[in-house]
Amino acid sequence: MKKFFEKLKYRFDCFLSKGTVSLVLSLFLLMFVIVLGIGIIIFIFDPSFDFGGLVWISFMQTLDPGNLSGEAGSILYMTMMTLATIVGIFITSLFISFILNGFQTRLEKLSRGRSKVIEKNHTLILGWNDNIYVIIEELIEANKSVRKPVIVILSDTDSIEMNQLIKDNIAKIYNTRIICRTGSIFRKVDLDMCSIAEAKSVIINENDLNTIKTLLVVVNTDFYTKEDGHISALMYDNLNISVAKNIGKEKLEIVYLKSSITRIIAQTCLQPGLSYVYNELLQFKGDEIYFYKDENLVNKIFGDLVTLFDQAIPIGVKSGAELLVNPDKNTVLEKGDTLILIAEDEDTAILNAENIPVDFRPIIDSKRISSQKQENVFVIGFNKKTVAVIKEFDNYLLEGSEIEVLVNSKESESHILELEPELKNIKLETFVGDTYKRSILNEYIRKDCNSIIIFSNNNVDKEEQDSQTLLTLLHLRDMEDELKTNFDIITEIYDVKNSEIVDLAKVDDFIISELIANKMLAQVSENRYLKDIFDHLLSDAGSEIYLKPITNYVDIENPLDFYTLSKSALLKDEIAIGYKHTIMNELPVVKINPIKSNKVKFNKQDCIIVISED
Repeated sequence: MKKFFEKLKYRFDCFLSKGTVSLVLSLFLLMFVIVLGIGIIIFIFDPSFDFGGLVWISFMQTLDPGNLSGEAGSILYMTMMTLATIVGIFITSLFISFILNGFQTRLEKLSRGRSKVIEKNHTLILGWNDNIYVIIEELIEANKSVRKPVIVILSDTDSIEMNQLIKDNIAKIYNTRIICRTGSIFRKVDLDMCSIAEAKSVIINENDLNTIKTLLVVVNTDFYTKEDGHISALMYDNLNISVAKNIGKEKLEIVYLKSSITRIIAQTCLQPGLSYVYNELLQFKGDEIYFYKDENLVNKIFGDLVTLFDQAIPIGVKSGAELLVNPDKNTVLEKGDTLILIAEDEDTAILNAENIPVDFRPIIDSKRISSQKQENVFVIGFNKKTVAVIKEFDNYLLEGSEIEVLVNSKESESHILELEPELKNIKLETFVGDTYKRSILNEYIRKDCNSIIIFSNNNVDKEEQDSQTLLTLLHLRDMEDELKTNFDIITEIYDVKNSEIVDLAKVDDFIISELIANKMLAQVSENRYLKDIFDHLLSDAGSEIYLKPITNYVDIENPLDFYTLSKSALLKDEIAIGYKHTIMNELPVVKINPIKSNKVKFNKQDCIIVISED
């Protein structure tokens, strides 16, 4: 008998542990037993009562204590009704308590971000760090023309905290709805909670190790069984890419941070203003890269397309799996081909009714000039990117070029000097001193220093890295005024949150950080084919973006429209995508995808921005 009661107690405890519903049902059962017992006791001592009526009256007493004041009868009857009333008060209080507790538990569960997401065609972001604000802002911009867009974020960070951080760091979300869920990105059940199978794309926002661990889980979800949808991830170590690719297979697109950033630094340092071009093309705001299809383009020659768009610039062709940037100008577009173009929006890429006649008179018939040249570059600071950037310079500079490097320790200097045997075109010279002190900068930086790169020092506290970088930059700006010269300065910012601080008034300044890579990551998440285009433009082989003297293309005596500039570049097997224009006593203006019919009076120091195989 003892074991029977133990088992009964265990079963009852298990039933109660199921939550609010089981507790309420238990109270109903207890109330039923008490009401039935009271009815039986009264009926036994006074059979003249109707048994059903007794049970009903007893039940009413438990629900409403006020009913007792209208009752009259024997002492036993009144005693039982009083007992029913007292039991009713007790049970009703418990009912209210259990129901309120159930609602509170449910609200807490919702606030913890553990409820199922019922969405389709959403973007799912896995992981949380400071880069996420850049990704969200880019996706919000991309979603402005999308109906009811949704971004779902899964992280082990508390969902209330995530929502608050998003409100604090992102000014406007416009028409985009952002849903935060708390959970592990390494658990399939949590990925399913975020409806990963219904997502249009997945972004992994984590370090390399966590990215690989996450991929192992994602490949086992239903997301991998459907044809559409892809994963985008940012990786920091080249050795980890092949491992990730073996896991993610054809659904994975990887943005390699080191490769992208080092090439951008090298290219923009040698071409002031190019930074603005990359910043424009790598974000959704403003002009960006689109894929365009139109049956009217079939059998058209690519070289003729420059005069068929007034507010868009064709830069390549996607034919099946093959993607060509700056193809041969005699390439014929076939049925099924997709045109790659730069435009402010898909709606502005409108075909002209006919080819616009081009004025060939100002066009100068000259050979394409190479952008490779001898250059002296001054590098300030040292971290992992510094060595990679110097190696990259060796691909862009002619023999006899010199790079001077100011570092803050002998250890950093030794890392730089280890490069010398690998460099073919560059001579290295190193100095050791505090990179942010004015006296040191005055000693080593000359008036004729044209190109300067400031790297954050990796051997100081993270909180001080950007502070030192900013102080160095401010000293250099002050030295410009004293020396009456202009430095072309490229600035690397370690913390994405500090990027807005370095908004100094010069188009040549470029903020290098994970900001750029994460903008690229957001673009690839929306269109995976952009990855191949970015790789092509940022490679030292094939066609890249250059700023070249406009006087090598056209006679600038009279105002010119961009149709003429486009045709002049096409004759050199290049694609003109914009220009850098200087107005007297004003800062240079870099314009990408100008309205071709508008005329501009150019100056000798102006440049045409081209995609060229240099």
